[in-house]
Amino acid sequence: MTKTSDEPCRAGPDLRRRVAIVTGAGRGIGRAIAAALAHHGADVAIVARTPAELAETGELVRQAGRHTIQIVADLTRPDDCARAVAEAVAALGPPDILVNNAGAARFGPVQGYTADDLDFHYAVNFRSMALCSREALAHMLRRRSGTIVNIASSSGKKPYRHQGPYCAMKAAVIAMSKVMALELREHGIRVHVVCPGAVDTKMADAVHPERDRTGWMQPEDVARAVLDLLALPEHLTVDEVVMRRLLADPG
Repeated sequence: MTKTSDEPCRAGPDLRRRVAIVTGAGRGIGRAIAAALAHHGADVAIVARTPAELAETGELVRQAGRHTIQIVADLTRPDDCARAVAEAVAALGPPDILVNNAGAARFGPVQGYTADDLDFHYAVNFRSMALCSREALAHMLRRRSGTIVNIASSSGKKPYRHQGPYCAMKAAVIAMSKVMALELREHGIRVHVVCPGAVDTKMADAVHPERDRTGWMQPEDVARAVLDLLALPEHLTVDEVVMRRLLADPG
């Protein structure tokens, strides 16, 4: 039986007394991660652009018995990255967990991309991750603990037609995540990057309406991977998780 997008993951770590921030939490993977974190005890600040979608995700967090704040923000704007983390801290306290999931794509042949298209991919897929991480780290470094999970893509591991800037920025997320892991380990902070392949989301529906999505991963599958990372013993880490549906080619 296929799980619905609102069904939380059940197995995972004890996150009671933890505060999490999840960006891109209005739907899809971000919503599934926020719900999963709440069902394992975390209070969750959820960030996205669309108030109605945020309200639905917030209700899932409250149904799990946890506190939440819904933060409407456009993370392509640097000021909104800083404001989102500040509002989360003011409402729930310093973050123990940051999940950078915000992302978007404009697909097309390489010769057709405009300067605005390139700037858009940089701002939403890479810069928002770097800036939200910087703001959260101001609190994590003081406490010498914390976990950052960056959601990249298999598109950052191998090329796909008509996905040039998206592939490039997701590759940048992967590289930046590993630099962050290297620099922050001495401060007790772990950084992971998750690279899902095809996930059955509204974004997939918008950019690949013609494709048969039988057997594709569900958002809850990615949420489960995040939970597994958060359950690691303190002396272990995992730099990168690459996920694919069973019948997809290895990357």
